[in-house]
Amino acid sequence: MPDIFISPEKTEPIISKKEPKTEAERAILPGHTHRHLSAFSLYPDNVDFETKESEEKIVLLLRQHPIVNLKWIIVTILMISVPVFVYTMNIFSLLPAGFGFIIILAWYLVTMTYALENFLGWYFNVYFVTDSRIIDVDFYNLVYKRVSEASINKIQDVSYTTSGVAGTVLDYGNVLIQTAAEVSEFQFESVPNPEKVSKIIEDLKTSSGTGGV
Repeated sequence: MPDIFISPEKTEPIISKKEPKTEAERAILPGHTHRHLSAFSLYPDNVDFETKESEEKIVLLLRQHPIVNLKWIIVTILMISVPVFVYTMNIFSLLPAGFGFIIILAWYLVTMTYALENFLGWYFNVYFVTDSRIIDVDFYNLVYKRVSEASINKIQDVSYTTSGVAGTVLDYGNVLIQTAAEVSEFQFESVPNPEKVSKIIEDLKTSSGTGGV
């Protein structure tokens, strides 16, 4: 009887030995995507970052699984519906003319700010895996972000976890990377396909010729 907790062996490598140069070559790779809102991109198109070297190749671009946005989306919908509820209660009739409109406008501006802040936080909090290093970009706001990185040959161990019904059904979880770099531990939180991400990083570590120092 097969063990359901052991993944079947891959008949083809997850990553290409040779970096694809054209969109046609990228398109035939398993999992390749160039959609801007994708949470899992293998050899993404037209992607760059500030410290990228000219010869450095981006293998993976990761964001948290879109399901993590569900909470703030629901809150935003509720916030949008609040003025409608208040209007039906005829509360604004107690205020001087025009005050109700100003309050509603201010409320929607707050709602829009809340939604935009959460979306930007999801979109710009990214993890890069290149052919030479891993990079964790923590985006806090438009004027402050923190970037941590470690060379592939500094990686010592890679593991992943999935938890809960949602994580198991939707296939997302955390990838934990232990390194011998200045930052000793990286955690890619709630990323899609954590097993595949772990395998890709392991393959890059192996191909780098060292298992960590």
